[in-house]
Amino acid sequence: MAFLDNKANDSIYRSEIDAVYRQIAINQQERLMFSTKKRPIKACAFDLGNTLINDTQLAKCATVEMADWLFSKSLIQSREAFLATFERANHSSEKPFISHTFGEIEFFEETFEKLAINAISAQDALKKYREILMKKIQPDKDIVDALQLLKEKNMRIALLSNESVERVDAYMKKTNLRHFFDTIIVSASIGIEKPDLRFFQEALNRLNIKGEEMVMFGDNEIADGAAKKLGVFFILVTGYMNKNWIWEKGNPYPPDYIIEKITRKDMEVFLKTIPLHR
Repeated sequence: MAFLDNKANDSIYRSEIDAVYRQIAINQQERLMFSTKKRPIKACAFDLGNTLINDTQLAKCATVEMADWLFSKSLIQSREAFLATFERANHSSEKPFISHTFGEIEFFEETFEKLAINAISAQDALKKYREILMKKIQPDKDIVDALQLLKEKNMRIALLSNESVERVDAYMKKTNLRHFFDTIIVSASIGIEKPDLRFFQEALNRLNIKGEEMVMFGDNEIADGAAKKLGVFFILVTGYMNKNWIWEKGNPYPPDYIIEKITRKDMEVFLKTIPLHR
């Protein structure tokens, strides 16, 4: 389950991740220097969910608070039944161009139908859920500082997200990060999702660069890692990774480099290691 993972399961998964990537991480700075010494980097691209923001925790907290609100208004009989049913409705949906974090009306429609809830409309419930969720989002100083450093180095920056346009717009408005990005590509707006290579090619075209001139930061070895097929350097961001928060199908691609979180310090280390385009 995506929303209802307990702390024990999270700890076990974190240990599994650490074990899997421990060997990969050994001497990775040296390998990075070798891999990038002939490829000046012009642009950095970032995934959104579970890369720039902890979507798993955000959605979990918002859903729990939504259940509490519904129960306090006597609109549901059981918080637990709502949480379990809503989670199944959300996680079982593999429709493209939706937001598992920002929520969709169909999640509430399915949940309310199964639980015979009719005292509130799915539309009103979705509106309340998104209101709760957005109140939990604040600008992340680590992200702001990291993006500011890239701008100082004249690096082009892109956001590449399998998301709904509404969710990305709401995130950008709340965090005031839009001005950092030279281009923002959302799957719902172009009708293509990662790992489709046309998604990444669209980014390269907009940035007017070659694949080997871009770095892709993301938490998903399938969706984000696929950029490697176009020559893009793939950095896996592990801090918010959640194997239950992946809907894309395809083969995983091993990362060229691994970091835990997007921070100014990590960007400083990375930028010292790679040659920058002048």
